Amino acid sequence: MRKIIVALAILLLFAAPWIVSAPFFVHLMIMVLMWTVLGASWNILGGFTGQVSFGHATFLGAGAYTTMILYLKLGIAPWYGIPIGGLVAALIALPIGFICFRLRGPYFALSTLAVAEIIRLVALNWESFTNGPVGLLITTLPDVTFRGESIDWENKIPFYYIIAVIALASIVATYIMSRTRLGAYSLAIREDIDSAEAIGINTVQTRVAALSLSAFFAGVAGGFYAMYFRYIDPDAVFSIALSVEMVFIAVVGGLTTVAGPLIGAIVLVTFGETFRQIFLVGHLIFYGLMMMIVIRYLPEGIWGKLRRWFVARE
Repeated sequence: MRKIIVALAILLLFAAPWIVSAPFFVHLMIMVLMWTVLGASWNILGGFTGQVSFGHATFLGAGAYTTMILYLKLGIAPWYGIPIGGLVAALIALPIGFICFRLRGPYFALSTLAVAEIIRLVALNWESFTNGPVGLLITTLPDVTFRGESIDWENKIPFYYIIAVIALASIVATYIMSRTRLGAYSLAIREDIDSAEAIGINTVQTRVAALSLSAFFAGVAGGFYAMYFRYIDPDAVFSIALSVEMVFIAVVGGLTTVAGPLIGAIVLVTFGETFRQIFLVGHLIFYGLMMMIVIRYLPEGIWGKLRRWFVARE
């Protein structure tokens, strides 16, 4: 039964833009899937290992700038730059992890916040490389033919399928991690890091591995962000607000769950974008209210609560 539900969900995922083809709704679905990737990215680190990061925008920005710079300066197409951006973000995560994971609790969270701000300032002032506060702009995307026809990049549907594949990959990666030794070690660290070390788990190595995987997907999402919006600047992609929204998506959906980031993205992005159209920045009020409601009444998140309810009924 579960396999049938998963198969139907994947079928719906790829059929959705043809069922609802209005540009606004396709854009909304693209945003939901992009935030699913970012939520899944944060969940791999914050959910499984319990390491709260407020600097995940560092990796999103690294992926976005890598994709942009490779295209604008070297002529490497964005669809090649996106996975390269993920790899660059993962490489950046290695020294950050080995340094910051020496700290625990709130000190680690504060250190990630400090690193994100340092990286933002570097991008802001290294004008010869990042173009500083002016940012980087893609005017046109490369021509691509599919089945003998040129893809129209002014149409949002090609972007939908790109992010759908990325989102599906992030969900599958989370599922695989949850059933491997890395996932088991990460959960042990989250529950009690001292006990994990006592039974022989290399806690620093495990957390760095989780951080690298997490950073890869955040970087890939950043590369897609650059390709989709075609403009980035340090304040847009290294913003602390982006890091906080990733936390919201993961927590509201359900930490350590495979489908949690998707559920969180559907709820928060759908209502957030709707309220943005009406109240401009008023969507931030909804984010805050939703967080308070979830923390008070659904500590395991929406999907965590639903999963517990389904299990109880079986």
